[in-house]
Amino acid sequence: MRRLLSGLVLSLGLLSGAAHADPAKFYFGAGLADGSVDVTNGSDKTLGAISVTVGLQFLDFIGVEFGVGSGSDQSGSILSEPLVTYQSAMLRLGYRWDRVGVYLLGGHARMDIDSDYNNSDAGNVYGFGINLFGNETTALNLHVLDFDDGAFTSTTVGFQHYFGGFR
Repeated sequence: MRRLLSGLVLSLGLLSGAAHADPAKFYFGAGLADGSVDVTNGSDKTLGAISVTVGLQFLDFIGVEFGVGSGSDQSGSILSEPLVTYQSAMLRLGYRWDRVGVYLLGGHARMDIDSDYNNSDAGNVYGFGINLFGNETTALNLHVLDFDDGAFTSTTVGFQHYFGGFR
């Protein structure tokens, strides 16, 4: 874990010259998700979830994205008594043309899953997504993430706002 974080910090340091701290490279997003937890007895439990992301594009095709999320089987307890919470740090590789952007995500996540369902606490996270821009700064976003080889998966529909636009 320490080696992974050290490598990530070193990578960010080397790429930071390309970013120039340009606020137009920052973005944030939020969404509602349909998630499922791989329960230890072999079945899946479906959860409603919410997620928030912040990211930084170093170049047009590469960036980093950080996310947090929370999920529960009861809508009233998503934030107060969640069954799943996660934090993730991912590398984002993508391509944008016209008003559409597609991307791949990969990185590391820390999870807290209710021990009655699955005792997974950390692992790799992989996913993909698509942005459909309605204007220069805001996009409808759909992305799918798979945490720790299926311990938790989520499909999120939301928005992403790019400071300064996507071009």
